[in-house]
Amino acid sequence: MTLAYLVLAAMLPATAAPATPAPLAGLHYLVGTWNCTYRAGAVRMAYANTYAYDRDGHILRQTASWAAGGDEEYVAFDAQHGRWTAVVLDDQGTATIMRATGSDPNHIAYRSIYPDAGIAVTFDRITATKYTLHGTVHMGGKTITSVDTCLRAAP
Repeated sequence: MTLAYLVLAAMLPATAAPATPAPLAGLHYLVGTWNCTYRAGAVRMAYANTYAYDRDGHILRQTASWAAGGDEEYVAFDAQHGRWTAVVLDDQGTATIMRATGSDPNHIAYRSIYPDAGIAVTFDRITATKYTLHGTVHMGGKTITSVDTCLRAAP
């Protein structure tokens, strides 16, 4: 009898959650290469970002490279919980996990949850060819604020 219920349950169509706009699709304009400048006080650093979709379009992968290294970031949107998750893996072997609530792909305010809550980064789409990142890092009793400006690279 239990087997019959399991078979019947498997044959029934799954109850889908209500259709939710795909916020990750709102970041499609990022796909390709971007030239960026990081500024924190007197420090300036140029770097390049390349974006591509992974996992059948469910994750946006960002690969950043600069003269002394690089990192890779994976961005996903959890529609069930209405939040963004970003996982950053750097070339030193460390990882940072950040979360943001809301579904607006043009303004995402992340806060780190691992390894601690000392990082806040806000992504803002300015135009289809420009975005900014405003960051605040609390570490070792100091606070560092930064602004990254990224422009779409010429094809």
